[in-house]
Amino acid sequence: MDDRNMNRLLMQQVGKKFGSHEVLYSKYVPKIPASAEREYIRLTDAYMRILKEELERELPRLKDVYRENREADIRENRRNDGIIDDLLLAVAQIFNVIRNHIIAKTTGYGLRRKLEVFANLNRKLTIKEWKKAVRSTLGIDIREDYYMGDFYAEYLEKWVNENVGLIKTIPEETLDRMQEIVYDGFTHGKTTKQMVKEIQRAYGVSRRRAELIARDQTAKLNGQIQQAQQMDAGITEYIWSDCRDVRVRDSHRKLNGNRFRWDDPPVVDEKSGRRCHPGQDYQCRCIARPVFKRSTLNLPVAGEGDGKHQSAQ
Repeated sequence: MDDRNMNRLLMQQVGKKFGSHEVLYSKYVPKIPASAEREYIRLTDAYMRILKEELERELPRLKDVYRENREADIRENRRNDGIIDDLLLAVAQIFNVIRNHIIAKTTGYGLRRKLEVFANLNRKLTIKEWKKAVRSTLGIDIREDYYMGDFYAEYLEKWVNENVGLIKTIPEETLDRMQEIVYDGFTHGKTTKQMVKEIQRAYGVSRRRAELIARDQTAKLNGQIQQAQQMDAGITEYIWSDCRDVRVRDSHRKLNGNRFRWDDPPVVDEKSGRRCHPGQDYQCRCIARPVFKRSTLNLPVAGEGDGKHQSAQ
């Protein structure tokens, strides 16, 4: 089928929906895939449990070393630098053991493969949301196979690489912080119990940070895929749509309902002048509601025999 006939077929299918209008706002607002977000959080929780297990294994020895050196320091009236040196050496050895065990376990954890599986799940769910937007607005179905294969390969690979780095750094940074807690506690005369509580608190902070990364990165990947889908379909504009809850930041709430171009992201921070699209800002859960334009519409409509887009251009 030549381009002219493909164009005619597409407009036969969507012409009544447009009527006398040049543009149509999507009747359906695509959602961030909640199930994908939950899967990523489960992944980070499992990864952080490795740190927790190794920490709990060595914590009794750490407590003994801390207590013994603290008692010796009290006996010496805090004048013996050798005691501090002994503590530093012993603590460093304990944390090195923890690090080595974590490296051994995470090497076999298959983080990259798990993130690749997650990214593909996000892709599938985002495609499902995109198809709903097209179907509800234009009354047509997109080819089932179009968004498979290499369409998202570049986005997914880049996202996986970045997230492997993000997740891998959390245990190392957490252990560094815990080691500082031990040294600081000893210097300021904190009890063993106080030191342990601070270490446990540091773990909790890191675990919550991992979950925040999961939520943030799920939204970012969703936003990247949305942008790729819409621009590929000839969509140049979108309506900013927030989640309409108390967590929405004021600057994003002001953008809600406004129309923007994909080649000209709006300002999301007036102080810095930072610009970005929905899902790109930290912890942003906003969505780009597509604006379908008759003259630029370019969609892989179901039923095409030659695998090409049907374009209204």
